[in-house]
Amino acid sequence: MKNDDNVGRVAGVSMRGDSGVPKFPQTKIRIGAYGVTGDFHEGQINKHKKAGAFEPNSRQLTIVAKEALDHANNQLDINLMSGSVGENILVENMGLLDNLVAGDQIFVGENVALRVTGQNRPCATLNVYHEDIIRVLLGIRGVTAVVEHPGTVNPGDRIVVKGPS
Repeated sequence: MKNDDNVGRVAGVSMRGDSGVPKFPQTKIRIGAYGVTGDFHEGQINKHKKAGAFEPNSRQLTIVAKEALDHANNQLDINLMSGSVGENILVENMGLLDNLVAGDQIFVGENVALRVTGQNRPCATLNVYHEDIIRVLLGIRGVTAVVEHPGTVNPGDRIVVKGPS
């Protein structure tokens, strides 16, 4: 992370057993060793990797800022909600998350610890909402992360981001 620690709150949690959007809002999610239990992205392999070297443990879950959804909704006159862009954790009061970098740690609630693996590029799957959505979300579609410590995440949980130690 390029500046001081960020502190915010979980605005929503979502999952989906198969690929595609939206992910479906939940009252809580269980994060196991390899991602959200029951979610399509759970596992040791990046299921979106189309070419190049094998990337173990690179994309077990996705975190997006509510502010990014609000931005897209305002720019495109659409109604994205929790889970719409495929995120597992929707956060608020943390900005657009565009300042997070690989290696940053994300602590959620009492037990969950995640490690950012990179920024999440918007993909063509999101075109179901609007033909310009990729352009609007470019650079602000949140981050991908892997699990460092499993646990349960609930809407309302405190979330803290710290730069690499």
